[in-house]
Amino acid sequence: MSFHNIININEKPCEEIKFMFNQISDSSHYDRIYAKENFLLLQKWGLVQNMELMKFRFNINLDSKDLDKFIKDLFNDKNIKNAFPPLKYITNKNKKSLENFKFNQLNTNSVNMELFDVLYESKLCSSSNYIQKDYEDYFEEIHICDKLKQSLLLEDSEFYSIFNEKIRKEFLFHIFKIISIGGSLCQFEDYVTDYLNVTKCFYKDLVSAEKCSITGDLMIKSYVLEILNIEDSNIYQVQSHPQNFFYLIINPTHKHVHLWYHKWKSFW
Repeated sequence: MSFHNIININEKPCEEIKFMFNQISDSSHYDRIYAKENFLLLQKWGLVQNMELMKFRFNINLDSKDLDKFIKDLFNDKNIKNAFPPLKYITNKNKKSLENFKFNQLNTNSVNMELFDVLYESKLCSSSNYIQKDYEDYFEEIHICDKLKQSLLLEDSEFYSIFNEKIRKEFLFHIFKIISIGGSLCQFEDYVTDYLNVTKCFYKDLVSAEKCSITGDLMIKSYVLEILNIEDSNIYQVQSHPQNFFYLIINPTHKHVHLWYHKWKSFW
């Protein structure tokens, strides 16, 4: 009996095996994010209407060196395109598949909220969590009425340097910035407490942490990719706005990926 024609799928070259995706529709995966009190805050901040958040399971092991292939397979997967509204009409006019993507890989070094100690050290927020007010202004239709929003958005502000480049590359910071700025119809907070609490809930629901078997230290195992462009298509209603975002948060251990998207839509 000959065994020469038996093929072991694990021995196939990586490029021959596609990542395939199936939606996980169990909403309990976002218990913290969509807890009643948090959902009401997201509505108050104008972030619910134009936000999409979905979770998918994929089929094969992912190594960091294969992120390009993972992205290509994900954006060409029929289940993804059918389930995730922002991708339904993205096409490559010259080819059958999507080929061109731009993305940044964000850092996930943060395992606690110490990143935001600078808010208090700089007196941007008082010890009672009050956000220091300043002159009112608008930036890309975003109402800026305090020093926190200046530090997040205005590069020429004296407060912008409070968050250095290392902090700004952390996914935890990205979440906080999104939450603190809000959508186009946003009722702002006078105290930073709710912003920090909801930021923590998003981080816990989206990234996966494990303890190092050697040191016992907590480590984030997820990869976070900030999608900048897909086939030079505009997947947002308003191009190049600070509150346009699209993240892939990948858990390689459990073969899960979150797709988190928001488009800025002018209220006026």
